[in-house]
Amino acid sequence: MEQWLIENIREDTALVIFDLEGDFRVAVEYTRKIRLGGFAGKLLFLSCAEKAQQKIAEKIRAIDAGADEYLGYPQTIEEIAASVKALLRHYGRKEELEFLIGGERFFVNPKARKVMMNQKELAFTKTEFAIFQYLLFCLNRNVSHKELYEAVWKKEYMHDDMNIMAHVHRMRKKMGDDRKDPRYIQNIYGIGYMIEGVQ
Repeated sequence: MEQWLIENIREDTALVIFDLEGDFRVAVEYTRKIRLGGFAGKLLFLSCAEKAQQKIAEKIRAIDAGADEYLGYPQTIEEIAASVKALLRHYGRKEELEFLIGGERFFVNPKARKVMMNQKELAFTKTEFAIFQYLLFCLNRNVSHKELYEAVWKKEYMHDDMNIMAHVHRMRKKMGDDRKDPRYIQNIYGIGYMIEGVQ
């Protein structure tokens, strides 16, 4: 379901609605991945959370992940329709995602393939951006060399770790990261890499 959702949302889709009858965490994860995939449409969360504190916590997490609106039941059809109309009025504005990584703020624009760090654009190549984007896709999770290679190069893993390492080395240099003690793209020895952060 997750891969289907990410791959089959058309570029010109204006609005996606998540009806949160299932696991809220899964919807938040989908939202982050959809945004990192470059989706510029609007995302609306409809929640059936009953407790006020739960609604507040869900709303904050949903909007941090990239949702544009969060509505908690009970809502009338008219209220939902009004929110949908408001979101569609603002459809098309550029989307930037904000991440806190290693104590620094990063702004990522997937459509433009731009990464800003401390108000300075990082001149990532297409491959470097794809590596950074995939590691953000998997935020706070170990990513093996094999998984990263197949996701970025879109072909079978050929144990080409040196190629990945060379790209990561150049990325770290552009970020001003310490090669021996990296803060932004961490080495997971014997496995691959990870970006630890908060969105």
